Amino acid sequence: MALDKDPIEIEKKTAEDNMNYAANKMAVLSKSRITQLMQLKEEAAAKGDIDKVQEIESELFLMD
Repeated sequence: MALDKDPIEIEKKTAEDNMNYAANKMAVLSKSRITQLMQLKEEAAAKGDIDKVQEIESELFLMD
């Protein structure tokens, strides 16, 4: 089984490089999660599920 190539390429040489790598990785994951939440919010709104919409909005607010 081949491993997927890491989308964030950075040479990790120092502790600072490792911290920058981690921050970049989290930024990519956060962006992906925000996109997912926005899609879920649209679906919940289309179904009229106001409770779910509010729950998703709360999570989005906490990510800010």
